[in-house]
Amino acid sequence: MRTKPGRLLPRRAALGTFLAAGMSPLVSASCESQPQYPPRTTMPPGPALRRPETPEDALRRIQEGNQRFVAGTPLHPNQTLELRQQLAGSQQPFAAVLGCSDSRTSPELAIDAGIGDLFVCRVAGNIATPSDTASLLYAQAVLGTDVVLVLGHDNCGAVKAAIEVADGKASPGEFAPLTDPIQPAVAEARRTGATGETLLHEAVGANVRLVVASLPTMSAGLAQAMRADKLTIHGGVLTLSTGKIDLVS
Repeated sequence: MRTKPGRLLPRRAALGTFLAAGMSPLVSASCESQPQYPPRTTMPPGPALRRPETPEDALRRIQEGNQRFVAGTPLHPNQTLELRQQLAGSQQPFAAVLGCSDSRTSPELAIDAGIGDLFVCRVAGNIATPSDTASLLYAQAVLGTDVVLVLGHDNCGAVKAAIEVADGKASPGEFAPLTDPIQPAVAEARRTGATGETLLHEAVGANVRLVVASLPTMSAGLAQAMRADKLTIHGGVLTLSTGKIDLVS
């Protein structure tokens, strides 16, 4: 189709020209301009790791897995087809994690865990809601979980929002169910005299500690399991840039 100089082909006419020439307009550009990717390979499944037998062993497994994640040498354990089939009828996770919903903080990756290893509850700000607390109790009482890890992370958006609400810079609105439970942590962090980014850092740690302390008060079942030495509850903060989980006390 001929056109006047300086005019573009109408869209339908241009498409017809491409198709008449046996070309797709999506691939008409030179292949040399397209990125070249290496052939896709299938990674072999990682080793099978036995379930820890005690709460102390379970915490050690978490720490060792995180060390591998930080070093960039994950084992990707317990991910075989056979194991997947074996676990189809039952599960016995060695740890439960109450973590933040942040897309950069997947517990399975940060702890280098596999299928059936972790019972995970995630909510923005890693707050202890009644439903999450009941889920953690289910993990311990029914599934036999030995350790609970409350996992926060630096630069948490939910904690940052709670600080802005406390400062009067924002209205909680529909986010109140997330920011209200974090206000005690913000208040505790302020008592250190911290401001700015330091305040956010301190509030993240305080939020984790307060959630750890609140779980046995919210659930008599969790408290009983702790008294019977069947369960331990720990808190940790994950640094996004390194992936390292530091336990908090």
